[in-house]
Amino acid sequence: MDRLTQDALQIWQAGVDAVRADRVLRDSLRWNGKHLQIQDQQIDLRGARRLIIVGAGKAAGGMLDGLLSVIQPGFIETLGWINVPEGSIPESLSQAEHRDGKSVSVRGVRICEARPQGVNEPTAMVLEGTQEILRYVEQAGPQDAVIFLLSGGGSALLCAPHAWLSLQTKVAITRALSSRGAGIEELNTVRRALSRVKGGGLARRCSAGVLVTLVISDVLGDPLEMIGSGPTVLEPPPDPMLAASLLERYAPGEFPEVVSKLLEHESQGVVMNGPPRTSAHLFVLANNFTAVEAAARQAERMGYRTQSESRTKPEGTAQNVGADLVLDLLRMEHRSAWITGGEPTVVLPDVSIRGQGGRNQHLVLSAASTFISDPRLTDVMRSSQHSGVSMALVSGGTDGEDGSTKAAGAWIDTSWLRRSSGNIVAINEALRRCDSYGFFESTGNLLETGPTHTNVCDLRVLLRG
Repeated sequence: MDRLTQDALQIWQAGVDAVRADRVLRDSLRWNGKHLQIQDQQIDLRGARRLIIVGAGKAAGGMLDGLLSVIQPGFIETLGWINVPEGSIPESLSQAEHRDGKSVSVRGVRICEARPQGVNEPTAMVLEGTQEILRYVEQAGPQDAVIFLLSGGGSALLCAPHAWLSLQTKVAITRALSSRGAGIEELNTVRRALSRVKGGGLARRCSAGVLVTLVISDVLGDPLEMIGSGPTVLEPPPDPMLAASLLERYAPGEFPEVVSKLLEHESQGVVMNGPPRTSAHLFVLANNFTAVEAAARQAERMGYRTQSESRTKPEGTAQNVGADLVLDLLRMEHRSAWITGGEPTVVLPDVSIRGQGGRNQHLVLSAASTFISDPRLTDVMRSSQHSGVSMALVSGGTDGEDGSTKAAGAWIDTSWLRRSSGNIVAINEALRRCDSYGFFESTGNLLETGPTHTNVCDLRVLLRG
C-alpha cells in the first residue's frame, strides 16, 4: 500500500472517530444530578423520578454508552428499549450481565439487535421492539423524563406501519424506491406518511413531563423531519399526497391500494394521535460536517494543503459524483487534499444482471473508470512515474456499511490504477451491473471497518502527492 494511501485512510479514520457516538455524547452532555446540560441549554430534571431511554439507529448503541457514562448510576432510575442492527452493541455494553439472545440489558435499558447487518430494512423483531418503545413512552408519567436517541438507520429500526399496511408491503415499497434512485428525503417522505410512529408520531404518544431527542444526523443539511423520518418532529406533518405522488413516480401502478389509502388520509386530514402532551427538546449533536471538518484538520496536521466541503443538498448519482471527483485532481496542487462528504444515489439494473455493491464502492469504481479513460488524467499518471505525482482516493460510509455488503467502501491509488489500466472493459462491466463489491474484493481494495457505532452519511478523501 502506497504511503499516500495510508495517509488517506488515516485522514478518513480521523473523520469517523470524531463522530463516534459515545464520544459525541460525552463531549456534548453534562449532568450534576439535577440538570442535564446539552450544548448550551440546561434541562431541569430535579422533579424526574425515572429516566426512560428509548432509541433507534446504527449509532444508538454508542449513544447509549456515552449517555450512561454521563448519567452516573444512583442519581435516577433508568429503563427503556433501543433497536440497533446486529453487531452494533458496543463492547463496553455487550459485557452486561443480562443477555437474552439478540439483546442485552444495561441499567434497565434493553438493547435489541433487531435486524441483520447490511440489510437496512425493518424486520418482525423491529416491529416488536418499536411496540416496546411506544409502550414505554405511552406509560410514562408527568414526573418521568424520556430521552430518545436517534441516528441514521433509525427509519428502518423504528417501524409501526398503519394497520392497513403489512410489513412485507412496506419493505417492498422501500426496495422499489431505493433501487430506482430515490433520495433519502423522498424515501423518508413516504415512510413518514406510512407510519404511526414517524412524522411526530412518537412525540404525540409520549406522556412524560419532558421529552429530549438527541440526534446524530445522517441527512444532508439536517432537515429535522427527515432524520430517521422525524419521530419526534411535529412540523411539517406527514404529507400523504406527496408520498402518493412519489410512489407513482418511482413505482407507477405497483402499489395502487397504498396510493388509494394515502389519498384517503389526505382527503380526511388524518394526523395520528392528536397534539403532543409533553415539553419537547431536540438537539443535533453531530453530522456530516463534523466528520468532514475533523478529517480536514487531520489532513492539515499531516502537511496537506486542504479544502473541504460537506454537501447540504442531494448530490445525484454515485457514478457522476465519482467521475467529477477524480477530475478535481486536475486543479489540485502537489501535496494537497480534497475532503468531501455527502450521500449520492445508485440506480440499480435489473435483478437478473445485478451484482453486489454500495454507493461508495460504485463511486470509487466510477472514479477509476474516469481516470483510466480520460486522456488528461492518464497523462498525469504517466508523468507521475517521473515527477513523483501520485493520487489516492478513499470513500466510505461512516457507519461501516455500504449497500448490502460487509464493506464500508473502497479505495484506489496510482499503483492500483497502473495495474488496472488494461482492465477498463471489466471495470465498466462491473459498473453496468453494479458489481463494485465483487470487483474490489478480487483486487483487495475494499474498506472494511465493521460497525463504527455512528452514521453521518459518507466521507471521501482525495489526495494528490
